[in-house]
Amino acid sequence: MRVFAAGIGSVAGSAIASVCLVWIVFSETGSALDVALLGTSFLVPAVLFSTLGGTLVDRYDRRRLMILADVSRAVAMAGAVAVLALHGFDLPVILVAYGTLGGFTTLFNPAEQAVVPALVPVAQVADANGLVRSSRSAVQFVGASVGGVLIVTVGSLYGLAFNAVTFAVSAILLTGMNLPITAALAEGTARAKSYLTDLREGFRWLWGSQGFFQLTISATFFNFCSTLVGTFLVVYATIVLHGSALVYASLLAAEVAGTAVGSLLVGRMGAVRYAGKAWVVPYGVVSGAVALALSLAPNVPVAITVLFVLGALGGFAGTAWLTAAQLLVPTQMQGRYFGIDSLGSVIILPIAQIGGAFLIDAYGTQTTYLLAALLWIVAGALFIVPRALWNLGVRPGDPAMSRTDVVEAGRP
Repeated sequence: MRVFAAGIGSVAGSAIASVCLVWIVFSETGSALDVALLGTSFLVPAVLFSTLGGTLVDRYDRRRLMILADVSRAVAMAGAVAVLALHGFDLPVILVAYGTLGGFTTLFNPAEQAVVPALVPVAQVADANGLVRSSRSAVQFVGASVGGVLIVTVGSLYGLAFNAVTFAVSAILLTGMNLPITAALAEGTARAKSYLTDLREGFRWLWGSQGFFQLTISATFFNFCSTLVGTFLVVYATIVLHGSALVYASLLAAEVAGTAVGSLLVGRMGAVRYAGKAWVVPYGVVSGAVALALSLAPNVPVAITVLFVLGALGGFAGTAWLTAAQLLVPTQMQGRYFGIDSLGSVIILPIAQIGGAFLIDAYGTQTTYLLAALLWIVAGALFIVPRALWNLGVRPGDPAMSRTDVVEAGRP
């Protein structure tokens, strides 16, 4: 309940703040490149610290790391509010604050993902992930809408201030959470091995687990295409659809609403048994085909529908992957796995953001979206071929897939 409530609060604040930040930057500069720089400022620290963060999660108390990340993010966002309120718009300050959020989010996320199997019975992990992801998507739905309303009423700074408060509340909630088994395991690992040795073991495990390795590589391409679409929704909403901040917020809200629906379906459909298929088909070929409509039929109702469907497909695929990883990856390896996977998933995204900005300036938003959708379809078709990814899956509760078996085998 503490993890659940803490996540709900911080995600609500982040959803509001992200809408406000993008709107602040675009309304002040009118530049797609500056919007791309904002997204890149979040991703670059995520790339640089992903493996370090994952290694720390396997070495130290995961609860304390989550609290540290929340406090740091609260301070960064509060500092940005103070500067913007007292001195006016300052792009470097915004980029530094958002970069701080990116760096500490890279520490928080693998820790949170790794503690779920310690808090929930194995047979209920898929439903727990679905509940968490769908609830947070519902909150993001409301948050994106509230962010749009705040922009046109009291002002965008209130959204950033709210996010600082939610991070602080999240840290307070997590203070009372106890994870004695995880803490003891982490302390033993920290005494016995060096960081570099731990990290090498993580890469070695991922290479030996070809299904997860292929999934990480596929995520690089799928997330690249998704980022080309998502980063420039503010440009698409205002330039192509001729909409206001409310239209932009509606597109974001539709996507997170779809994510809520898709996340809940994983447990109901037993999708963890065929997690590889549940990943590569919805988030690959199908998502690319759906995204084509943004370029070919640019109007508000179609765009809202497309974003909802993309959210549902991504939520379904992401929850299936996360649950399979939590059940199959050894407990003492999960921080490193999630950190390395995060590195593989996001390392190319700054290129997508900066390159997308130049493509929009050169060829326009619709053409850029068309290219992204076509690339998405091709990448999805290619990753249907690898058998290890296609056959990745686990039957939760199957006695043949005990923790000990997985640890001793070194691979799922």
